[in-house]
Amino acid sequence: MDDAEKNRTRREILEDVAAILHDELAADAWGRLLLEVMRRPDGAPVAAGASVEELFGDEARVDAAFAEDRAGAVMPVLAKAVEALCLLDGVELEDVRGGTFIRAGRTRDERLFAWLPGLVHAPSERFDRERDALLVALRAKNDALAAQYGFPSNGTLDIDLAREVARFQASGKPAMKGRATLLATFAPASRTWGWGASNPHVPDAVSRAAALVIDTISDRDLWEISTPVFGTDETTAWGLAAFVCDRAGADGVYCAREGDGLVFILLRDVGPR
Repeated sequence: MDDAEKNRTRREILEDVAAILHDELAADAWGRLLLEVMRRPDGAPVAAGASVEELFGDEARVDAAFAEDRAGAVMPVLAKAVEALCLLDGVELEDVRGGTFIRAGRTRDERLFAWLPGLVHAPSERFDRERDALLVALRAKNDALAAQYGFPSNGTLDIDLAREVARFQASGKPAMKGRATLLATFAPASRTWGWGASNPHVPDAVSRAAALVIDTISDRDLWEISTPVFGTDETTAWGLAAFVCDRAGADGVYCAREGDGLVFILLRDVGPR
């Protein structure tokens, strides 16, 4: 199946899903549905849980629509749709544990829905409002490091997270030294973000340093900051890194590939050595 056919199939599935959500599950009253999907022993997908976010309609009506005696009839259809959408996106249902349907239109009357693999909660209002500007600012900081030091391309990089030290040397550029702190990891296959302090595989010194960065952020109204591990996409992962970089007054963020995952490292106090 080529990309054009995949896009056409995806669009047809989402049109069918939108009709079900509106006709059966009061979709005109909410903006986001997180549908957890598991596999039965025989391999068939089954809906294991559903929650809605971004309510703007009658909450009692939404609760009634999702009552088991009403929603039970359509959940098997939605579970199969999630399985098919995961297949089209090249992700394993077992990795992402379900999917998220998000209102795609700008008005309450818009019937279209977008899709994300994984259980992706609505972003905090402040983070969502600032995300684009923060990404632009982070890109500018990383570009400045590249212009001055050639970082991180075409050079020798040494990072010691236990001592929070990064050293870099590129040909024809001044040597760089900075403070490097584990920020978080992101697993593309499962669409999972995990803050560095919650990583069970790193030494205590690395975990403590990672926790200290987050603890010093004064914006405590962001659920993302206080949630150790959660589902998201790669663009949002970069947005979270940009948010911390801004609030910590850091010089940039280095993203390293480790196996099939991404490791985000916060860079501070960067200068020549």
